[in-house]
Amino acid sequence: MNAIKKYYKIFEKTVSNVKFAVIIITLFTLALVFGTFMESYHGADYAGRLVYKSWWFILIEICIFISVFMATVVRLPAKKRLYGFYTIHAGILTLFIGSFFTYINGIDGSIQLLPNTPAHTVLVNEDILKVEFSALQKAYTYKLPYAHKETYLDKSLRDIKLLRYLPSAEDKTIWTSAPSHNSEHHSASYFLFNENLDQKVTLSLSPNSDFKSMMRLGLLNFHYMPAILKDCFKRPSKSGFIIWNIQNGECFIAEDRDLEVGKTTKNTRFMLLKYQGEYLKFFPDFSPVPVNDDLTKNTTTPFRVLSKKIFEDKPNLFLFGKHVAFYHKGLKKWKMKDLDKGVASLPWMGFKLRLLKFSQSQYPILRPEYIKPTQESGEIIKGSLKAVEIEFMGDKYWVKNSAPLEISNGKSKIRFSLGPKEINIPYQITLDKFKMNKNPGTNNPASFESYVQLLDGRGKGIVEDHHIYMNNPLKYDDFTFYQSSYFPIGPEQFGSVLSVNYDPGRFFKYLGSLLIVLGSIWHYILNRKKKTKKVAS
Repeated sequence: MNAIKKYYKIFEKTVSNVKFAVIIITLFTLALVFGTFMESYHGADYAGRLVYKSWWFILIEICIFISVFMATVVRLPAKKRLYGFYTIHAGILTLFIGSFFTYINGIDGSIQLLPNTPAHTVLVNEDILKVEFSALQKAYTYKLPYAHKETYLDKSLRDIKLLRYLPSAEDKTIWTSAPSHNSEHHSASYFLFNENLDQKVTLSLSPNSDFKSMMRLGLLNFHYMPAILKDCFKRPSKSGFIIWNIQNGECFIAEDRDLEVGKTTKNTRFMLLKYQGEYLKFFPDFSPVPVNDDLTKNTTTPFRVLSKKIFEDKPNLFLFGKHVAFYHKGLKKWKMKDLDKGVASLPWMGFKLRLLKFSQSQYPILRPEYIKPTQESGEIIKGSLKAVEIEFMGDKYWVKNSAPLEISNGKSKIRFSLGPKEINIPYQITLDKFKMNKNPGTNNPASFESYVQLLDGRGKGIVEDHHIYMNNPLKYDDFTFYQSSYFPIGPEQFGSVLSVNYDPGRFFKYLGSLLIVLGSIWHYILNRKKKTKKVAS
């Protein structure tokens, strides 16, 4: 018993000491400064994960609470000259209690509103992995750690192993070996540039690649084609029709087989091709696939007919690995360039094209790699990707928040999705109108505001109209909705994003702040009276 009293006295003397309070408050201040810098450069979510919701920051706050509490206890019983002191410390303790309630039960998230569509789901900053088994008709959710860096999970969910979690990442292009050598499943990476712009372009014919065979960059269209078609594109053709057998890879132009090109009464070009005793009918200027008598597509045949003429009006690049073909309007003919011999000059805006990599034995995939997020003008420009690595039946996969992943075990499908935790609030908010004001002479938004309707769904039947804009939030039943952002949904049409805050500790925070102010005034008055009496005596 004496030992307990001894250690308590040591504890009481240490934590109630002014030096301990100064050290703790200094650490708290330094942590706030550090967190402010992290939030400025890397965003609020990263700062929250690294600082504000970390175990060590919470420990500092607990130490401050204990220091304030014990500094009050050692000055009991109450003395009149310390009434202001007691009030100040009671205010600080009340403030911490309110912060604790907010930390445990508070909500800090966002809600996305589409025009005339009721919404009641709030997205909060907690990442959830959802796994759905189609055969079992069951879904499991796993709460991912609120970590600021790459975290190893070492968890299992049925036959699935959860390996790693990346809270902020960027996709990195990796070239991996193809399962079999196939010359028509090749891939390539190019560098497109002029004096004002440069862009890396990666394309692939491999079905296992994360990159497609077609893409669009502004007005320029890229078409990555099998190398077998290169010679057919290179040869001059009056019709511009290239016939391609997708089964054996054979290609030829219409003039090689003296195939006639006819026209309908509406001046639409067509071509007939004899195959297995029947004639296939093509309208290549509309589709490369033959049509049946009722004009439905016939995809059972191996032949496709490409029309070069439909690609002559707009900028189009046809890439065959190490070669590129395009139509030159000035010369009124198709050009073919060998990229192995150097940079190819293109007839649009001074663009040039360089081959960076070509492979028939490898294909490119995207793999997430952890990076610290980067913030610019309040927006995360790098590191917005989140990903979880899983292992299933000996193979490893990445689940990303950019798109769900679906895999099969041969009998049924398993769907994975990664996203923020969803909380349903008891209100429906409907966006009636979104208004954006732009800076004069630019398309940059100067301000934006939302006109919404709120319907209380708890039997109250209350419908209220509200106008939400900067410094004018919607406050209803302990919830506060701030105008945060917007997103495009069509030409001159936008959806609205509202920040949602629910603070159950708000009353205690206000009360604590009030007590601190009153206590400071009270303490000042008592000390002033004491000094006045000393001077008078």
